[in-house]
Amino acid sequence: MTSAAAIPRGTDDLLFGRPQCGQEEADVETSLPQSGHLRRLTEALSHQRRDVMLPRAATSTAFGTSTLMNSWLPRMGLPLAMACLVSIAPQLARGATDTHAPSFWRALKEKEFKVAKGTAVLPLALEATSLLGSTDPELRDGIGYEALATWIYHDPRLSPAELNELRVALVPNARQGLGGGEDASLFLRSFSDLVLSVLAAQDLRTSFLDGPAFNALVDLGVQSLQEERDLRGYVPRKGWGHATAHCADLLKFLARNPRLTRDQQTRMVESIARRLQTAGQVFTWGEDARLAAALSSLAHRPDVDPAPFEAWFKSLREEHARVWTGTLEPALYVRERAQLNALSELAADLDSDASPERPQAVRVALRALRADLR
Repeated sequence: MTSAAAIPRGTDDLLFGRPQCGQEEADVETSLPQSGHLRRLTEALSHQRRDVMLPRAATSTAFGTSTLMNSWLPRMGLPLAMACLVSIAPQLARGATDTHAPSFWRALKEKEFKVAKGTAVLPLALEATSLLGSTDPELRDGIGYEALATWIYHDPRLSPAELNELRVALVPNARQGLGGGEDASLFLRSFSDLVLSVLAAQDLRTSFLDGPAFNALVDLGVQSLQEERDLRGYVPRKGWGHATAHCADLLKFLARNPRLTRDQQTRMVESIARRLQTAGQVFTWGEDARLAAALSSLAHRPDVDPAPFEAWFKSLREEHARVWTGTLEPALYVRERAQLNALSELAADLDSDASPERPQAVRVALRALRADLR
């Protein structure tokens, strides 16, 4: 399951999710990035006893016996050193492989990701980010994403500082492999964008992003939409890739934020238009509807700037004239059709809005475009 195509503009009705797809047997698991949980455990262990604190070289290696002997024994003596080593050995062993088995996560899902009172959720959330890169759709989509969406939004269990720590972990994952061809890095990149969109939605409820963090997410969303080359929607045996849709989700919630500047509005419209123009295909897995939802969020802003929409529509009129002049060039037709499909979704959304505050500027410009292209 995963993200819904068009989420109403309120944030209390977050519906992230996709129609359930059959969980087919996954390919061999890809290597996953370290979540950072192991690093924090190592640091914690180094501060457990100030009188026997491990030297930095020991905490950053595999805690080799020779390092322990050379650093501890001259100061402590063999009996005390061995006693200390025995006392921390189980913790070191856990730190070396500090991840839970799939059975743990499946059991947690059965409990709707509810954890015992007093349980620290952040370490689990950081570990769940590594599941986002799995080629197994159950682990990635049904567990990793759902767990994070639950703890961030549906049943919030993370403090503002913890939400920001999670954001810091997700951002580099969202850029991993960006601009490359079709490979398994798609899943970590795409689902990191999707979870970042949940963070952006939660920020609309209770603000935790400062100005630089918000601006960095806008930059990421625009960059990812422009540079993504792996446009697969649903991948056989591996489930949803959907990088374009998930990036659109991120932009959709950022577009609803009062912090958004007019320059950022322009960059968003231009990046969406560019994505549709350069895809080289007509999207078939709902991506055009998700891009339209981001545009709709912009159109519904009280401070909406219609100028970037009007500039786009002007260029589309010119493209339309080229498509239907002389011999038909399929590539030009596909380019135009991809844009028109997204704009048709946008028009339907704007026309269905009966509220007194319904957006007029973009709606009027879009109606004029549709009239000209008939």
